[in-house]
Amino acid sequence: MKLLDLNKVYRRRNTDSVKWDHMDFMDERTSETTLPLWLSDMEFKIADEILDTLKNRVEHGFLGQSMPGNEYLDAVCGWYQRRFDWTIDKESIFYSPGILPAIGFAIAALTKPGDGVIIQPPVFYPFSEIIKGQGRTIINNTLINENGDYKIDFADLKEKASDPNNKILLLCSPQNPIGRVWTKSELEQIAGICEETNTYIFADEIHCDLTRKNVQHFPIKTITDYKNIIVAVSPSKTFNVAGLPIASIVIDDNELRKIWLNETKGKYYIRFAPPLDMVLSKAAYAQCEYWVEQVLEYIEDNYDFMEKYLKEHLPKTGYKKPEGTYLAWVNFGAYADYEELLETLISKYDLLIESGAIFGEPGLGYFRLNIACPRSQLEEGLSRIVAAINDLT
Repeated sequence: MKLLDLNKVYRRRNTDSVKWDHMDFMDERTSETTLPLWLSDMEFKIADEILDTLKNRVEHGFLGQSMPGNEYLDAVCGWYQRRFDWTIDKESIFYSPGILPAIGFAIAALTKPGDGVIIQPPVFYPFSEIIKGQGRTIINNTLINENGDYKIDFADLKEKASDPNNKILLLCSPQNPIGRVWTKSELEQIAGICEETNTYIFADEIHCDLTRKNVQHFPIKTITDYKNIIVAVSPSKTFNVAGLPIASIVIDDNELRKIWLNETKGKYYIRFAPPLDMVLSKAAYAQCEYWVEQVLEYIEDNYDFMEKYLKEHLPKTGYKKPEGTYLAWVNFGAYADYEELLETLISKYDLLIESGAIFGEPGLGYFRLNIACPRSQLEEGLSRIVAAINDLT
């Protein structure tokens, strides 16, 4: 088996990387030398098999209009069958240029202006932006935070879903940023409530492959026959290829397929898929499982290191490893005001992490850190956080 050197640090500046070159996208106080531990973009070079297949496709000399064929569909189906025992009908798979556009398509197709869309904050902030941008109403089913352990408020979810004006639940599974991997029981309750209230579910399962040891992700379609569910999956986070956005949208119900196709093909003429995105997906799903397994092992070790480091230097965080994702969700509120801490980290210690406030009011005091990086970068970032907090206390 090919062994990866995940300790290697690569120079990524001056490549128009959002993470490295456009940090002002998140905060204008950053500089060209700021260390970025933000954004869900790994610091691990993508698998050689993906690089080789992209090179071969480019060298072929033609990048014309393409459509997903059986080889692509078989690769997608094979991956989710092997990893999750999820049998997907190839007829259920639809292309989207990423999951966030797919959320926009679904909201536009299944709701009208003013309708409510349920989210579960703290949650990935583009959810709220898309809902507002479409002229819909954000309905918060806020997660219950019990000393850092998050649970779903099912009574509140049922109340919100029972309102006929609230049409869709955007389910983040696993949950970003908190790193919860919903249990089978929790997903069954979600599906049961939504079926009872005839609420659509759009399940964003983009982080499904990125779970900790002995933690199992359940694709929601494997635990319920409820028909009004759209599931979105993608190789982008799993294989670190988010710059070539492609997502598979899984829709089993015939009526829901018609609604989707009317929105995507009928209104926006989304009929083709970029050839490079498809060949990278085929290579990733068919040849690169070894890469994912080694990256997951390294991330596991990084989490162990971070947990020990914070326990030693900042024990009031009470930090525990999340169940999924490579995004740490840490509460520094016991040490410093989050705005003062962010200002000190950026202006004095040249470090960018994400304030939890952008993920909704329940995120106040928390920060999101990307730990999918060489240990040296993680340790440097943590040392700067400790120094900044020492300055403020």
